[in-house]
Amino acid sequence: MSRPPLAARSRAFGPDSPWPAAITIPARNEAERILFCLEAARLSLRDRGGIVLVVNGSTDATFARAKDWFTTTRTAGLLMDLADTPPGGVGAVRRQAVAAATPRLAPQGVVLTTDADSRVCPDWLDANLSELSQADLICGTVLPDAQEFAQLPRIISQRGAAEGEYVALTLALRALIDPLEHDLAPCGLGAAGASLAFRMPLYLDTGGIPALPRNEDRAFAAIAEDRGWRVRHSEKVRVSTSCRLDGRAPGGMAEALAQRISDPDPLVDSALEPADRTLQRSHLRRARREDLARFGPGSLQVAQIDRQLAGLARIPMRLSDVERELPLLAAAVCASRAAKERLTA
Repeated sequence: MSRPPLAARSRAFGPDSPWPAAITIPARNEAERILFCLEAARLSLRDRGGIVLVVNGSTDATFARAKDWFTTTRTAGLLMDLADTPPGGVGAVRRQAVAAATPRLAPQGVVLTTDADSRVCPDWLDANLSELSQADLICGTVLPDAQEFAQLPRIISQRGAAEGEYVALTLALRALIDPLEHDLAPCGLGAAGASLAFRMPLYLDTGGIPALPRNEDRAFAAIAEDRGWRVRHSEKVRVSTSCRLDGRAPGGMAEALAQRISDPDPLVDSALEPADRTLQRSHLRRARREDLARFGPGSLQVAQIDRQLAGLARIPMRLSDVERELPLLAAAVCASRAAKERLTA
C-alpha cells in the first residue's frame, strides 16, 4: 500500500516494516507529560508496533521533546505536527492519527488509542490482545493517578460517592435485563479515548472515530454497538490518567473534576439517566440486539426500535437528581433480579 508523504514538520522513525499494533495519541501543549506517556506506551509495545503522536495546536515544546524521545529510544513511530487543532477537535485529531497508522499496519493489526496525559500499564497491549479474542472493541479502565488524586479537595470524593453507587446500579440493571456474553461483567458505562482497542474492519464499518470536539470516544463505541460489533469493557486493560483541573479538551476528566469543586450541584456522567429511563432503554437495547441478530440491520423491526430509542432523549442529570433517583434505581434492580430468579426457578 502506498504511503502518503509526511508534512514538513512530521517525522517517521524506526524500520519501514508492518506494525502488529499502532498506539495513537493526540497531544496539545503536553510538554510536561508527554515523555511519561510515550515511555509507558513503549514499555507496553516491546517492539511489537509503532506509536503515532499527533501534536496539534501546541505552543510549547511538546513536538521537540517527542522528537528527541523518538530519536533517542529508536522507537518505531510517526510524529505529526498540526499548526492548529482541526475544527472537529480531538475527534478529528484521533481520525488523523488512525489514518496515518493504517498504511503501516500489518494484516489483522490492532489500533489502540490513548491520551497524552495518561500512562498505559506495562501489560496494556497484552491485555488488549487477549480481550480482542472475545470481542471487537475493547474499552479499558481509566484510573485517576493516585498521587494526584490524593491532592485534590475532599469534596470531589464526597460528591463522587453517590454517583459511583448510581453507576454500579445502572450496570447491574443492564446486566440483568440485557446480559451480553462478550461483556457479562461490564466495569464501565461508556468508552474513553484514553484506552480503546480495535481492528480495522470494525473501524471502516463504523465510519471511524467521529470528528467531534467531545465525547467522540463514546459516539464511536455506540456506533460500533449499533452495527452489531461486540463492545467489551475490561478491568484487565488499565490506564492511569492525570487529575489536573485545566484540561486540553472540552468534556474531559479535568472539566468534570473542576465542576465538582466549583458547582454547588454539578452535572454527573452523561451516560447516567433517571431510573425509569434507564429501565426503558435497557429493555429496548435488548430487543434491538435480538432483532438485529434475527432480522438484520436493515429490517423494519430494527428501524422501529431505533425510532423508539431516538425518542428517548438523554436527560442531563445533576448530583441532586442522582441522590433523588438512587432509591428508585435500587428498587428497579431488586425487581429485575427477582423477576429473573422466578424465570430460572
